[in-house]
Amino acid sequence: MNPLSIIRQFARGLLKENEPWQIGLGIAFGFAIGIIPKSNLTAQLLFLIMMCTKANVPFAFISIFFFSSIYPITDAITDPLGYFILNLDFLSGFFTKIYNMPVLPWTDFNNTVVAGGLIMGTILFYPVYLAGRTFGIYYEKKFKEKISNSKLFKSLKASWVLDWYFKD
Repeated sequence: MNPLSIIRQFARGLLKENEPWQIGLGIAFGFAIGIIPKSNLTAQLLFLIMMCTKANVPFAFISIFFFSSIYPITDAITDPLGYFILNLDFLSGFFTKIYNMPVLPWTDFNNTVVAGGLIMGTILFYPVYLAGRTFGIYYEKKFKEKISNSKLFKSLKASWVLDWYFKD
């Protein structure tokens, strides 16, 4: 995928394919992915699940960037939560068993920040979705028209290069 296509898809996601529930779903997935480290299979699987749904990808990327930037704040919550979960005596046999399976160690489930972030992301997924859906309604009413009438998007629409390149 070339850069012009990425810009076009991003603009389409901001302006056309954005029902409030899709925006909410994108923000919720962005939250869940943003609060865990990205260098493991867990983050990649969450990203894959997000791409298999009708979540709004531009809002998901924006929220991943936002929640990743406040990662030091969320780390202070997810690390003790993950430590608590991973040190529960009745789950130690389960964690040992899945650690010895072929692919599951790549998920980094034994990392306290990943485990805590996964628990926190799961617990707060629906509330973040509801807040994102409310933002989606607000975005439809207040921002969508302003963004589509901005100079940047008007110049992208009027560009003969983009028009020539993206003939439908």
